[in-house]
Amino acid sequence: MRTIILDRLRVQASVGILDHELKSRQPLLVSIVVQMPDAPLLPAADDVDCVLDYRLLRQVALEEALRGHVNMLETLAGRIAQRLLDIDAVARVRVRVDKPNIFPDCDGVGIEVEHGRIAPVLTAREGG
Repeated sequence: MRTIILDRLRVQASVGILDHELKSRQPLLVSIVVQMPDAPLLPAADDVDCVLDYRLLRQVALEEALRGHVNMLETLAGRIAQRLLDIDAVARVRVRVDKPNIFPDCDGVGIEVEHGRIAPVLTAREGG
């Protein structure tokens, strides 16, 4: 099993249903975890062409965040997840989108979607 993690990519996106959210972009944090159970322990060669390039995860997240207004974080996260699941090597994806500092009394709010062709695998941090 190989896992790639993109952690807290900072983007400015047009998302939300409130008046001020419809008028201007706001900061979001996007995190992605993709699981590839069929990836070998070692790539066939020490070459980017022999692995899933993590720049692709970043590119997909940026493209979806910047492509136009969405009302719901769930829509944005789902679109990112759907595109990543279209990559043959990816069997499972988790996408988290956070709005930092949206309320004065918390660090932010976020949603997380997870979907794939295999059951989730717990990481050490998650108790696996």
